[in-house]
Amino acid sequence: MKKIFALFAFIFILLSVFLYKGDTSTKSLGVLSSNVKPSYWLLLHRKSNIEYLFQGLPGEKDKSTLVKTFTVKTGIPGQSPTPLPRLLGKEYWIITNKEDSSENLETAPYFLTLDIPVTDDYPFGPTSYNECSGQCDWQMPGYFGLHGVNGNEQKLSSEDPGSSGCIRHFDEDIIYLYNLLNPEVNEVRYYIEDI
Repeated sequence: MKKIFALFAFIFILLSVFLYKGDTSTKSLGVLSSNVKPSYWLLLHRKSNIEYLFQGLPGEKDKSTLVKTFTVKTGIPGQSPTPLPRLLGKEYWIITNKEDSSENLETAPYFLTLDIPVTDDYPFGPTSYNECSGQCDWQMPGYFGLHGVNGNEQKLSSEDPGSSGCIRHFDEDIIYLYNLLNPEVNEVRYYIEDI
């Protein structure tokens, strides 16, 4: 009797392993595979000024859950646009840091830095960057990122031409992102599509 029970147990284990290995798609499991950690990632539709926050497999909407949508204001088209990663041979930017910017009248209350390369000299953005009929005209030194508008929601209106390359957010939205994301612990990818 013990031998029959052991045989059935062995067959059950073999079947379980076979069935599990035979179906490794994340859709059928309903979760990400065990070797991929779910993480937060963002997608910006640059021309539409809409930003999407996802949690799941970075860059793959069908393997992620939409967490929140934000209305934003990007850089001035044709002059100081928010840089597209693909024009510098990249698939995405990464949020590298977050900081309190309450002392900065332009970016308060918070600033989340993107790893977009900058220069120390005019035009202060990535070079060479093939947009704007040549090198774009980023007139302000510093770095690129996501930030608030210090209570001035007019900076997010359709009448406003746009930022100097950063992505402006309603203050409550940048507070939400600041509190949620921790780029020092988890990589946060930032994808941009020119739509």
